[in-house]
Amino acid sequence: MRTCFGGLTGLHLTASQWQQAGRSLAHAGLGLRSTVQHAPAAYLASLGSSLSACAEPDSGFSPVEVLTAPGALDALRSLNSQLDGGSQLCLEKALAFNQHALSARLDAACWDKQIAGASPAERASLWSETGLGARAFLAAVPSGPTRMEKATFVAELRVRLGVPDAPTDAWCPRCDGILDRLSHHAGVCVAGGERAQRHYAVRDVVHAWAEKAGLRPEKERPGLLLPQSPDDTQSARRRPADVFLPALAGGPAALDFAITAHQRQDTLALASSRAGAAAEAYARQKEAHLHTAQACASQGVSFVPMVVETTGHWDVGAARVLRHIATAVAARTGDLADHVHTSMLQELCVVVRSFRARAALRRRSELADA
Repeated sequence: MRTCFGGLTGLHLTASQWQQAGRSLAHAGLGLRSTVQHAPAAYLASLGSSLSACAEPDSGFSPVEVLTAPGALDALRSLNSQLDGGSQLCLEKALAFNQHALSARLDAACWDKQIAGASPAERASLWSETGLGARAFLAAVPSGPTRMEKATFVAELRVRLGVPDAPTDAWCPRCDGILDRLSHHAGVCVAGGERAQRHYAVRDVVHAWAEKAGLRPEKERPGLLLPQSPDDTQSARRRPADVFLPALAGGPAALDFAITAHQRQDTLALASSRAGAAAEAYARQKEAHLHTAQACASQGVSFVPMVVETTGHWDVGAARVLRHIATAVAARTGDLADHVHTSMLQELCVVVRSFRARAALRRRSELADA
């Protein structure tokens, strides 16, 4: 499997990177399970689920003989050797779990080990990759709005697994910033136009889904904020709603989109400690900026910062809005809300990550030509 992965993607991973690829998507992996690592879990789960059925065809069957046989004890030792002391299991408990639960323990142990040995920047990347929206591109059908070119898809695999684009940092050919080895800078570079294009693309995707939901969305609605005094000439010019919804969860809502990076220095400490911290911090910043949330509230409008990290991980408030929209679409189409929500997240994740990948590829190409 490792050889095939390298042949298909051109990525030849180190042992630690391949171990990460073997974890579940929820643990920043690719779900490429190692049969050697998970064989003990599979054996014990199979054994535990079949013991009760074995007595039906054989009245003389004794579970004790099976449980004390070398096979079960060897599998348990192999499983526990991969777990830390606090999560190791006795045989009775191991047999009570299904394979998914046992494999989840192995993933968690591998995750804890990688987090413990990672730098703050590496931890921030790992946490951001665990989000539901961040991993959505991996399960997306490569067709229509969820299609990614091979180069962009592989570029995002590199970012997810921490595979460098270059041996050293370099000056970004588009701005005065540093293009780091992993090309995280490409996701936030102020030059080149990708940031604005990505912003509008994300806005347009949500607007299209809101139209499917029958929520009558409006882009960049003017005059949302009324003057607060005769001298107030600025409020009417402001457009706090990239997408305005006349009614959402009890009232009108102004959706204001932004993409932030989990590698930002001002939020790196938070981002390295839990998932979505960078998006949450930036959302609170947008609410406070120019007292936008307060100004909207005074007009009876809910201001909702729709902040997403460059991986596709959404802030909690934004994720709640996306869920509302998906539920409304499902009510009109008869589809399952979870299916609609998954499709929306996949489309958004492909957009967000494709723009970062293209920006990185463009800068690497310009450096090579210089």
